[in-house]
Amino acid sequence: MPLSALLLRYDSQLRQAARVLIGSSLAYAAYHLLHLPQGYWAVFTVIIVLQGSIASTLGAAIDRLFGTIAGALIGGIATVAIQHGDVTTGVALAIVVGITAFAAAVRPQLKVAPVTAAILLLTQPPGSHVASYVVDRILEIALGGLVGVATSVLIFPARSQPLVLARAADVLEQIQRMLGIIAISIRNAGPPALAEEHSSLRVALGTVELAANDAERERASGLAYGAAAPPIVRALWRIRNDLILVARAVDLPLPAAAAKIISEPAAALLVAEANYTALCAVALRTGGTAPREKEETHYQTFETAFSSLRATGVIRPLDFTDAGRVFGLAFAIDVLRRDLADLGGRLGQRADDQRSSNHE
Repeated sequence: MPLSALLLRYDSQLRQAARVLIGSSLAYAAYHLLHLPQGYWAVFTVIIVLQGSIASTLGAAIDRLFGTIAGALIGGIATVAIQHGDVTTGVALAIVVGITAFAAAVRPQLKVAPVTAAILLLTQPPGSHVASYVVDRILEIALGGLVGVATSVLIFPARSQPLVLARAADVLEQIQRMLGIIAISIRNAGPPALAEEHSSLRVALGTVELAANDAERERASGLAYGAAAPPIVRALWRIRNDLILVARAVDLPLPAAAAKIISEPAAALLVAEANYTALCAVALRTGGTAPREKEETHYQTFETAFSSLRATGVIRPLDFTDAGRVFGLAFAIDVLRRDLADLGGRLGQRADDQRSSNHE
């Protein structure tokens, strides 16, 4: 594989490695300049807190600082309160770890508190002043967190908003594929094989939601600027739910008389919506728009075909279950169409906002 292709393939991993390399080197230089007695904790902190995005790094740094403060204070109090010996230190260790472990179970942000408390209780150098030892630990961790966040912001900054858009585009491409599968199943009068697709789609939507939360945290903390990521997470979840409704409506073959009239228009409409979903994915990646054109024509054809079911009386002899599936398919397709149109409108608004900000 050519070197350029290899670098492109592992671009994000190489950027993360560069951030960790530079951040740990800066922490090493900083703790030597500041003459911190055990400043290697700053280096350890940088390595631990540097994540793949600015928001994740900030969250990890804050959690580690708060956990360190809690653990150092409780460990320091225990160190002062006991007479050092194997038994007393062991008892104090059990009590301190138990208290901090409970605190971490209640507040996961304090998960490093038990480790910090145990380290402080077990590693304090003989003759050292407890208060100074506690303050030094907090300063070292704070220094590492500060260097980690600064590195994340300044060295190949990995902001979450582009990640939201990229992951959302991946989700839309998966939805496009699923719509195509459903269209084929309608034409073949067989159930759509979507069990694994539904599971992976749910996981993919969770990653979009996580990235969106990180993007909002970056904006709230002032570490990222510009417009908020488009509110597409809820739109994607709605489209996923619509997809489930459509798939359930065709789990069993439609009644033969109804299928003869609406199967092909329904399948053609779903293919058109799948193509529109692909346009939305491209718009997310490029900042463009996804105008609706062919989809509306196919919808009119489907609507006309469905109306003819009632006009010709095909629906009348069907039992409740079969009639419900026919009407359920029409309802699910209509809701899917409206939710996809809403998503396209949001992407158009995003493109307009970007053009306005560029002109300013």
